[in-house]
Amino acid sequence: MGHRRRWQVGLTAAGAVLAALLLVGQLWLTLRLQWTTREPLADSLLGLNFSCDQAEYLLLEEPGAGPDGFADDGRPGRAEWCAGVLRQLMEETGIRLVRLSVRWDEVEPEEGRFDFTVIEAELDAVRAMGGGANVSIGMKAQRHPEFYIPGWALEGVELREGLVLSEVPALRARALRMVGTVAAHLAGRPEIDSWTAENEGYIASHRAHRYSLSQEYVAEVARTIRAADPLGRPVVINHAQHYVFDRRWKDALADADVLAQSMYPRRNGSLLGRPVVIDIMQLGWLMPNYAHQARVARAQGKEFWVTELQAEPWTDGDARLISPERPSPNLSPATLRRNVEYARRTGALRIYLWGAEWWLYQRERYGDGSWLATVRELAAGAPQPGYLARQ
Repeated sequence: MGHRRRWQVGLTAAGAVLAALLLVGQLWLTLRLQWTTREPLADSLLGLNFSCDQAEYLLLEEPGAGPDGFADDGRPGRAEWCAGVLRQLMEETGIRLVRLSVRWDEVEPEEGRFDFTVIEAELDAVRAMGGGANVSIGMKAQRHPEFYIPGWALEGVELREGLVLSEVPALRARALRMVGTVAAHLAGRPEIDSWTAENEGYIASHRAHRYSLSQEYVAEVARTIRAADPLGRPVVINHAQHYVFDRRWKDALADADVLAQSMYPRRNGSLLGRPVVIDIMQLGWLMPNYAHQARVARAQGKEFWVTELQAEPWTDGDARLISPERPSPNLSPATLRRNVEYARRTGALRIYLWGAEWWLYQRERYGDGSWLATVRELAAGAPQPGYLARQ
């Protein structure tokens, strides 16, 4: 190889190395300057989500046991059992803020006949613990299958994949009537400090045939709740935005008193055919800037909350099979702390943890109290809202 040729090869190699260093440096700088690293830690209030259905699935039902392993919703004492589990979670974690959902098929099993037994028992537990509750009302609620629509309300409705349910006039009218009735009935409960209009109302449900709701309908649910509440408690609209290109948070902010987001930082993926866990909070400009959203909300005199923060493993299988002997690579008590740190850096006034029923299951089934202990420690270091501190 000639002298000139060696120089060309050397310069090309040096240029490639320099380009690689610049790329690595740019990536490092991006990660160092992104909001998950740069924003200060807010003094966020800590809460938990609770679903009695999920508690039953984990604590009462046995996989593969058939009818004997199924917890019947109509069994005697169910409401008291639900309330008891919720109270136990509040006692063991020290958390006093709770987020609940009203199931339409449970609260109005027949048209015009309302049964508030379960939600009122849960609210009784919150009040007994000196706590405060956020209550979501609508077609869509927490946990599988998300859309809890009673059979009678679907009469005459032609269901199909991807249907926008709120565009079916009869179903829309029935749902809004239910929302108004439930909100008016519960409005006298002093432990309710806020409402949620639907649950992640803008998100098409992969658990229920990709059914969805329109932004205009969710806004009407919010107006219906406000009209039924003489105390004027704030109405939350929550979203589940995972990437920056989704701008529907602006719709939620426009129609709500509180903008809220669901945050699931650790996602399962694959690389070269091998499973990996991706921390989407480290994707730089691709991820939403929740801290910016919080600042925009505050500028409009509104609040920003995280109504679901991943605090149980994200799994594609049966969560009941995760144990200390078979831990999930998706989440550990240590990465749960990291998730809380991410959420605090948004500037959120409140952070509601997702997975409380699973923490208790891990302790009851496998003797692993580390999850409850971790949450208890986090809650001990978090402030309480003034109205709770005075109780």
